[in-house]
Amino acid sequence: MGVLARLIQSFDELEEQLGYFIHNNSAIEPLDEKHDYLYGETGFWSKPQPHQAYMQKHVLADYLQLTALCSQVLVNVKSEHYHKFERSTAVVLSHIRQNTLLPSSTLEDVFNEIKLEIDVQRGIIAGTYQ
Repeated sequence: MGVLARLIQSFDELEEQLGYFIHNNSAIEPLDEKHDYLYGETGFWSKPQPHQAYMQKHVLADYLQLTALCSQVLVNVKSEHYHKFERSTAVVLSHIRQNTLLPSSTLEDVFNEIKLEIDVQRGIIAGTYQ
């Protein structure tokens, strides 16, 4: 299996991990005073239970490892898409770390945003090898 195939497979596996984490180990609490927020935030992440925090750390470590490798590849080939990749990574990291207010109202909305960003990242890496 070549490098590109391994990276794509790693993104696929991580997307599955993230789906499980978001749907089974996360919760969103609604904001009490919605009118106090300027950007349409509707909720915030609930504090994770110990077993959820363990899963969060595991998913975070796997994601950081994969994206660090991909970032290095993009730097090595002087990709014009490096900054787009980094912005996309920041979005996913904020969802994994669960340290932001949420404009999305459901876990499914959050996961759909994560999937969109993972698709962007996968596309950038695939384009690098063509």
